[in-house]
Amino acid sequence: MKKKFQSVLFLGIGGVSMHQLALAYKEKGYTVYGYDQKKSVYTKICENAGIEVTNRFRREFLQVDFCVKTAAISDTNKYIINLKKLKCQIFDRAEILAKLCDEFKCVIAIAGTHGKSTTASILYEILRTANKKVSCHIGAEVFAPRFSCGDDYLVVEACEYNKSFLKLRPDISVVTNVEAEHLDTYKNFFNLRTAFLTFLKRGQKRFVFESPNTKFLRRTKNVEFVSKTKLKIDPKIKGGYNLNNISLAIAVAQTIGIDEKTIIKAVNAFSGVPRRYEYLGQYKNTKIFIDYAHHPTELRSFIGAFSSEFNEYKIVFQPHTYSRTKLFLSEFISVLQDVKNLCIFKEYPAREKSTAGLSARDLYQELKKYNHNVRYVASINGLLNFLAIKGATAFVGAGDIDELAKKIMKSYSKNC
Repeated sequence: MKKKFQSVLFLGIGGVSMHQLALAYKEKGYTVYGYDQKKSVYTKICENAGIEVTNRFRREFLQVDFCVKTAAISDTNKYIINLKKLKCQIFDRAEILAKLCDEFKCVIAIAGTHGKSTTASILYEILRTANKKVSCHIGAEVFAPRFSCGDDYLVVEACEYNKSFLKLRPDISVVTNVEAEHLDTYKNFFNLRTAFLTFLKRGQKRFVFESPNTKFLRRTKNVEFVSKTKLKIDPKIKGGYNLNNISLAIAVAQTIGIDEKTIIKAVNAFSGVPRRYEYLGQYKNTKIFIDYAHHPTELRSFIGAFSSEFNEYKIVFQPHTYSRTKLFLSEFISVLQDVKNLCIFKEYPAREKSTAGLSARDLYQELKKYNHNVRYVASINGLLNFLAIKGATAFVGAGDIDELAKKIMKSYSKNC
């Protein structure tokens, strides 16, 4: 039988989610084209799989049967406008993910303000260890990633940004925690909480980690509220917050029927998700770590764990988006005002313009009132001077601060 669609264009194919979806369509026999302004490890993976990726819009793109775009590409984009003129169907990334979910027997979707990537990755590792036929779609690098339509299980990270997770209809819905975040999408906390309620109700089985910020989800019926696991585990990953993530993954695995021995083996072997308390190596006499924390709660949790491990330490924090910096200004000050050796690095604006809120320099100016040791840096040279201070160093944020840390490490290793 002839397929309804034969060819597809992915606009923004270089993202961690988009490239997985593109590979899935390639596996299904579609002709796949990819466009992205920047080359990345993900565009390289696509090219190695036989997908043509370019940073120039080509004539062939106007002949595709449908197009998939990231949320970052607006409807006013010139390529989107031209494709629509040609009656080409345009789908958001989340819509295509939802379509592909229908091809799995059991979809487990994990949402939450914090910890969803880690929780999903742990659960994926448990199912792999149990020799289940399982795929994953997670917004972070995982060990042995797989996305193959027709598998028995799909573990998917369900992101609340742009209301993407409301496109999904999972068999099992999971919520790690709920805090104010992405209010540029939801406008207020009430709307955000309502969206999480809607998401949770879509699962036939529902799991929530028990905490004050998830208490409102009790108005949903048939929910299992999970507390810290009682299994005797010895995980490699640090932090009490990660024990919460592990406990949720264990609860879901148990309801699927995975035995305790297999669960404990997988949890103890799990080495963590990249950019989550990740050790990069030694720079001169300094240990270098990176972490994805960009929300005040995440930042507080990471600094708590980091300061417990190292008596002398330094934090390089890169604010992520102007709007988040403005919204959580007082919370960031509360978290960072007592950090003795603190460096605020130039912000990562992502999709925003400066008029959306406050810059990293604005945060620095406010912090100076409470923390006289804080410094502002906007270059690698400034970071190198900061690294001369004694103590382990963590580069923290959801922007490109990890790339800068890796660049410093790479340059140092070449000179050794």
